[in-house]
Amino acid sequence: MNRKIRRRRKRIRLLSIGLLIIACIFAASLAAGKIGGNDNGPGDIIGTDKEQGKNTESPKPGEPKKPEIKEDITVNLKATGDIMFHPSQLDGAYDPATKTYDFRNSFKAVKELFLNADIAIGNFEGTTAGNSVYAYQGYPLFNAPDEVLDAIKEAGFDVLSTVNNHCLDTRKAGVIRTIEQIKARGMDTVGTYVSKPETRVLMKDVKGIKIAFLAYTEMVNGLESTMKPEDLNSMINIVNEEKIFEDIAYAKEKNADIIIASMHWGDEYARVQAGRQEVLADKLLSAGVDIILGSHPHVIQPAQRLEYDGKTKYVIYSMGNFISNQRIETLVPYGIGEEISKYTEDGVIVDINIEKNGETGEVTIKDVGYIPLWVYKGTTANGNTEHVVYPIMEYIESSDINDKAKARMRRSLNDTAMQMKVLQGSSTE
Repeated sequence: MNRKIRRRRKRIRLLSIGLLIIACIFAASLAAGKIGGNDNGPGDIIGTDKEQGKNTESPKPGEPKKPEIKEDITVNLKATGDIMFHPSQLDGAYDPATKTYDFRNSFKAVKELFLNADIAIGNFEGTTAGNSVYAYQGYPLFNAPDEVLDAIKEAGFDVLSTVNNHCLDTRKAGVIRTIEQIKARGMDTVGTYVSKPETRVLMKDVKGIKIAFLAYTEMVNGLESTMKPEDLNSMINIVNEEKIFEDIAYAKEKNADIIIASMHWGDEYARVQAGRQEVLADKLLSAGVDIILGSHPHVIQPAQRLEYDGKTKYVIYSMGNFISNQRIETLVPYGIGEEISKYTEDGVIVDINIEKNGETGEVTIKDVGYIPLWVYKGTTANGNTEHVVYPIMEYIESSDINDKAKARMRRSLNDTAMQMKVLQGSSTE
C-alpha cells in the first residue's frame, strides 16, 4: 500500500479517536449540569446548597471558614383560662333532628387567634366520660359530649391542662376516657394520666424551642376518696412541692428552654390573688419555672412580669373564664352578688412571644400582651341558646353585637384593663 495513503489513514483514525473523547467529556459535563442547559441557570448544580441560595464557596488556602449564621427563632404562645360546659351550653348545641352536638359556634370569633399561634393551651375543666354511666351534665359533676373536643381542636388548641377541681367528677374511668378522647383528636394533655407516667412533664419542641409543660391543682372537690391512694398519686397532679420541684429538675435535665406551669389554684370569685398563690409562685419561679398560667377563680386576677437573677419571668394568677355559662343571671340566684358575678363573663388570652437567639442559644420572654374576652349569651334565629366568646377589641363596634351586649362588653373591657394594671410590672402591652 502507498506509504502516503497509510499515513493519511492513521491521521484520520487518531482524529476520530480524539473527537470521540471530546464528545464523551462534553456529554458527561452536560449530564452533571456543569454546562448550562438546566432550569437553575448556567453553572448551577442541581440539589446543592447553592440552589437554596446558600454560599458554598470553599475558603481559599489559609483563609478561615466563614461561620454559619443562625437566625433567631420566635415562638408565639397563646393561653387561656377555664373551658367549661354548663347545661344551657349543652342544650344550645344539641340538634334533636340528628341527635348530635355542635359547639363550633362558641369558638368562631377566636378561632383565628389560636390557629395563628405556634402553640395554644387552655384549661379543660370537666370530663368527657361518655353517657353510658353519667348523663351529659354541668355543675356539680361536669360531663360533656365528645363533640366539645372536636370544637376545641378545630379552634386551634394544641395542649389542654386536664387537672382541676372537676377532673374527678366522673371518677377514675372519666379521667382515663377524657385523656383518651383528647389525644385521639391530636391534642396533648398534662396534669392527669391514664396510669403512672414515666414523667409528669409534657415536653414539646416548637420550631426548635423546647417547652416543658407542668400542671397542678390545689383541690379535687373532696373526691380523693374515690380513688386508691396509689392511683391518685400516679394519675392526678395535686399540688405537692416536692413533686413540682422534681418535675422542674426533670425539665432542666431534658434541656428545656422554657418551663411553663399551669396552676389551678386560689379562691373562686376573688379578684386579688391569695397570699398562698404568691408564696408558691415565688418558689416555682425561683426554682426555674419561667411562666405561670393560673386558673380556677373564674375571674381575672392580676399579672406580673418579674426579674429572677436577671431573667424576666411572668405570672398571671388567673386568666378568668374562657367559655362558660357563669354570669350575672345564673349566679345571682345562688347568692353570689352582681358586683362579683359580672366578672365571670370576663377572660383573657395571654399572648407571649418567646425568642431564641440564633447565635447564643439564649431563650427569653420577648414580650407579653393580653387579648380581652367577653362571653355573649343570646338566642339564635332558630330559638337555640348560644354562648360565644368574643375578643372585645375586634367586636365592640361590630354590627353582629346588639347595643345591650355592647354595653356589657364595654364594662368588661374597662374592668379587665384596670385589673391587668393592678400590680407594678403587670403586663399591659
